Amino acid sequence: MTTQDLTVAQAVAYAVLYALETEAGASWKTWAHIWLKGDDRSATSAHQATGMAETQAARHAAMAARLLAEACQFQTEAAMLTSENRNALWQMDQYDQRQSQCLHEVTESLHASTSASPPAPDCPRDNSLRARVVREF
Repeated sequence: MTTQDLTVAQAVAYAVLYALETEAGASWKTWAHIWLKGDDRSATSAHQATGMAETQAARHAAMAARLLAEACQFQTEAAMLTSENRNALWQMDQYDQRQSQCLHEVTESLHASTSASPPAPDCPRDNSLRARVVREF
């Protein structure tokens, strides 16, 4: 098995475990054990661990842990934005449906009002209203 057979999180854990064998710094080792248990896998703590590392392997492992945490955060934010976008699209669809329904109701209302009392064919009031509608709307 190679590190290419591992997920990204598994590869970072491998790097942390590997660095534990050569790292002498107690504070870095404490961070590594906390990270491996899953108690704190934040980018902030990994960034701090990078500064505590005495060996290059430990620095690289902590840097990989920080980048993994940042990637996970970006993935979470992308999922949230996608969710918000879907919600916004759903709301726009609801508004569009309501607008169509309102226009349909207006059409029915106009049809009902003209059917109940149709205007006289050359009624001056009807002609005036038509001219105003054409001019203003």
